[in-house]
Amino acid sequence: MASPPETPIDERTDAWSVAPRPPSPDRRPYLLVLSGPQFGELFPLEPGSEQVIGRDRACHFRLRDAGVSRSHAMVLASSDGARLRDLGSRNGTYVDGIRVTDCRLEDGQRVQVGMHSTLKYCLCDDIELEFQKKVAEGALQDPLTGLFNRRHFDHRLSAELAAVHRHSRPLSLLVIDVDGFQRVNDAHGQSAGDETLKMIAHVMQGAVRREDILARLGSDDFAVLARETAPAGGKALADRIRKAVERSRLSFRGEELSLSVTVGLAVVTSLASYAAMRADAAALEAALAALRQGKSGGGNCVSVAAPLALP
Repeated sequence: MASPPETPIDERTDAWSVAPRPPSPDRRPYLLVLSGPQFGELFPLEPGSEQVIGRDRACHFRLRDAGVSRSHAMVLASSDGARLRDLGSRNGTYVDGIRVTDCRLEDGQRVQVGMHSTLKYCLCDDIELEFQKKVAEGALQDPLTGLFNRRHFDHRLSAELAAVHRHSRPLSLLVIDVDGFQRVNDAHGQSAGDETLKMIAHVMQGAVRREDILARLGSDDFAVLARETAPAGGKALADRIRKAVERSRLSFRGEELSLSVTVGLAVVTSLASYAAMRADAAALEAALAALRQGKSGGGNCVSVAAPLALP
């Protein structure tokens, strides 16, 4: 996504102050992520408190977007609006397309920070909040397994590769295929296939770390993104997933089904220059090539590509 067009900075002179009144009991202030790697996340605002948006771990609202500064902007909410102040960010802070340094926010206005992340300031009661959560979950999740979907995976792969380039930290990419899945469908029907996928998704969720991104790419293909994970750590994670699935058992209409997966692993150790489509495609193709090699050898294994130092 291109940077917003350069427009004159809004030098509104209102004082940096919002009365620290509590919000109404029915409607509370939030920031909703409309676009970017964390699409769908809701950040609750504490009226009267200065809360910082940025990339740093210490920020109240941390955005994993390479274009967001460590301390990008500050927001101070009240019951009827909020104030937003840019904290000298590199790429600027925009409200409804206008670059601002200090301005008042109203319900529904959109805040763009960095290259990819857009936030919406909103006042929500419990019913509205639940609706926003449902919409976000539907956009992020695969409906059958409850895992992240392909769209979210693609967003996160792009963001994590940008982080490899920016911070020189390794990224492990695992592509996982269910062995003999078509035979399950042919022998027992689609219901058995769906139950198999849900079971494997559940087992894999127990094998990955909380910070890992586990997604269903389509049909019986899954993927994991493990940040700051070197080749040895990526291999250990892949082995843990494969063994967890192999130990699991699914009973369907009185018949026990043995399950196994093949894992293709690619680890990006460095990225000299970041071109989103080229880097994404190269990393994913390396993992898929390793997966194909593992499948050709009989499956139920981990196949590892050579570490990638992409140009």
